[in-house]
This record gives sequence, C-alpha cells and structure tokens, in this order.
Amino acid sequence: MAPRVWFITGCSSGFGWEMTLEALRRGDKVIATARKLERIGKLKDAGADVFGLDVTSSLDDIRRLVWEAYNIYGRIDILVNNAGYIQQGALEEVSPEETYALFNTNVFGPLNVIRAILPYMRSQHSGVIANTSSAGSWTNTAGGGLYSATKKALSGATETLRVELEPFGISVTSLEPGDFRSNLLAAGHRFAAIHPIPDYDNTPTRAAIEESNSQDHKQPGDLVKGSKIIVDILTQTGCAAGRKIPVRVALGAEACELMRDKCKDTLALLEEWKDVVSDTNHDDVTPLP
Repeated sequence: MAPRVWFITGCSSGFGWEMTLEALRRGDKVIATARKLERIGKLKDAGADVFGLDVTSSLDDIRRLVWEAYNIYGRIDILVNNAGYIQQGALEEVSPEETYALFNTNVFGPLNVIRAILPYMRSQHSGVIANTSSAGSWTNTAGGGLYSATKKALSGATETLRVELEPFGISVTSLEPGDFRSNLLAAGHRFAAIHPIPDYDNTPTRAAIEESNSQDHKQPGDLVKGSKIIVDILTQTGCAAGRKIPVRVALGAEACELMRDKCKDTLALLEEWKDVVSDTNHDDVTPLP
C-alpha cells in the first residue's frame, strides 16, 4: 500500500507533534504546519515536510500554501485541523476583539483549511478530515465558556460536513479528547481576559480558572498513547481495523464520562419538560407517537 499523505496544522506541540511522529513511524508522509516554522524543525529532521501556516491568514493565502503542499506528493489523504488555544475569563469580561480572535483561530481558520483542501480530496474521491474539538465542548465550565463555544461550533460544523462529503467518499470526524498532558494550559496557549472585572474575583468563575491552571502538565492523558489511537482510527488500522470512522471520537476515560453524563442529563431534562413544551403544532397535524 502506498504511504498516506497527512496535512496537519498546529504541529508545534501536543497532538499535532505526536501525530506527526506517529504517522512518520508508520511510513506515511506528513506535511506538518505551525504558525512559527522554527518550532517544528525537529519534525523536518524526523522526515516531515514543514510549512509555516497561520490558520487565520486569508483563504487565498491558505489556498496557495495548500497548492504547494499538495504538489509535493500529488495528493492529500488525511487532514487534521489541530491549531487552537484557550481564552479564559467570564463572558462579560472577554472583549469582542478577544472573542473574534479566539473564533478566528479555533473555528474560522480550520474551516478555511478545509475549503482549501477539499477540491483535491473531491477530485481523489477519497480522504479523511479530522477536526480537533474537545471534551470541553460537552461541559459548561465557568471561565471557559467561550473556548467551549468554539469547540461546540467546530463539532457542529464537523457533523454537517460528514453528511455533505459522504457522496465524495470523504470521511469526517470530530476528535474530542479529555485532559491530556500538553502545553494547552501553559503560558502562550491560554490567555486571560485583557480587562478583568473585579466583581468576578472570589467567585466560582475565578476558582474554576485557577483550578484549571493548576493542572498544567498534571493532566492524566498520555499524548503518545492518545495519538496512536487517533492514527489507528483515521487509518482504520490497529485497534480500529475493520471499523468505520465515527462521527466523533471521545478520547480518554474522562471524555467518555463527560459525554455520558451530558447525554443522561439531556435525556432527563427532555423527560421532565416534555409535557410542557411538546404541544405546539397546529391542530391539523397528526401527533407524534
């Protein structure tokens, strides 16, 4: 079998870094990108083709870079959108500019990378797109609501893409990892509100942020183990051999538990309120069974 060609964003650390190394170990080709090219020199030494890519660049600029990358091997088989960061703060104290910047990196940028790569995958009538969301998209932690909102948005777009791209033989999935020991909570990857509001001091919002920050590099998840599972799932090999790529990947026991609890709570809410909220159709509509 010919080596697969990967295009991965956000490769300077975390899952992007480890997935690149794992794919290379399996004999695949990897086009690894990062906002700061100098931070992925070691991936080039390991065999990756490297590019500097800021996913918030214009769509035209991203298309030019993808065209250059595509022409290295004449195909792109797997896209992993992995770039992103955390914005902390109560919703009220995070400015519109900070909010847009967060959505630009975590949502709009990945969508533009997809727009740039899809013409090549459609012409191949094959491909895999994996968008790195978060188990945090299933929670509502005070002080992290906007980050969670970006991941909810990305997961929602991913579900729609899966339906739209199925006729072209392209699989789409949302990667939703729990807490993994990465740089995500380190300085430069998480940002506090520029203008905090003192009224939120000594509230659960500040306490939640402090608790989150205290977990930096103490998270339970192993990036190497997690990346091996992701690569297995996206290539349908190893532990995922013979399985269809799922619509979402809850990675880690904590992620599975978060999803399970959210589903239970949602079902309980529907059951509690269905007698109040259900009877809204016109009288000439046949009731649902």
